[in-house]
Amino acid sequence: MERTAYITVDELNEILGSSYTETDVIKINEASELIKQYCFNIKDYDVSTAPINLKLAVAYQVQYNDENPNIDLSYAGSSHSVSIGATSESVGFSGAENQEYRKISPKAKRYLLDTSLGDDILFTRLI
Repeated sequence: MERTAYITVDELNEILGSSYTETDVIKINEASELIKQYCFNIKDYDVSTAPINLKLAVAYQVQYNDENPNIDLSYAGSSHSVSIGATSESVGFSGAENQEYRKISPKAKRYLLDTSLGDDILFTRLI
């Protein structure tokens, strides 16, 4: 099965000054696929054709994912309810739909919005 990737391990190491290896390519796939979900006009890019800002966004997304290992659990949704006598308060979030945008690295957002990759749909979903 072929997965989405916009940078190589060597490019990732060059951008971040890190020492990722070929065994970490899944991290690149996961970051690339997450960004692809938010950017509707990058379907035709791959490792050889991705613009530099897309490569930078993916690199910083890999870093963000590593620094936040439970990101998929953190925004799974929540609810809050308080009742005192006849008075009650209830607050709820519908899980991923309201909080999913927080999975994108702030640095990745900046690089994507600085290019044509930051179209109106991307912008409204990330803000």
